[in-house]
Amino acid sequence: MTRLTLVCLSICLLVSVYDVQSATVLESGVRVTDAAKVVIDKIKAGKDFRYGVFLVKNETLIDVESTGSRTASYDEYLKHLKAVKPTGKECRYGVLDVEFQCKSSPDKKRDKLVLMSWCPDEVKVRSKFIHAASVEGMKKAVPGISAFVQASDDEQASMPSVQDKLTRTVTAC
Repeated sequence: MTRLTLVCLSICLLVSVYDVQSATVLESGVRVTDAAKVVIDKIKAGKDFRYGVFLVKNETLIDVESTGSRTASYDEYLKHLKAVKPTGKECRYGVLDVEFQCKSSPDKKRDKLVLMSWCPDEVKVRSKFIHAASVEGMKKAVPGISAFVQASDDEQASMPSVQDKLTRTVTAC
């Protein structure tokens, strides 16, 4: 089994342990802050930021943790996405404007918006549950995404993996 499958099974098991009412409260209780929405809009507009990294705070809010300028590299994005705090690893969301080349026509470059869910295997189960329950809220806060990437390890979060996902989901490539 892959790590992602194990994470999904763990979440399903956790959901079955908690009653449905508790899961609903968690899902509806986590909201995206206005500051996060502003950053997302600036990424979409292609003006100030290449990416934004977002974190669930106090189990109720998704807020901005860091941003990268338009000249920031993908490696800088990954560094912020995977940052380890003194309390340990944490799940995060990343919204980034990815420039990539189409496989069918290498001379054609595209810019597309990607939402990434980063949740390493070492994160506490409760944090994974809250993160998974808030995914839909984050998706609603980022209308117009071209790809949603779930990543729990370096390979899944790598640029080739993201580009592959984009070229499979973007119809004009």
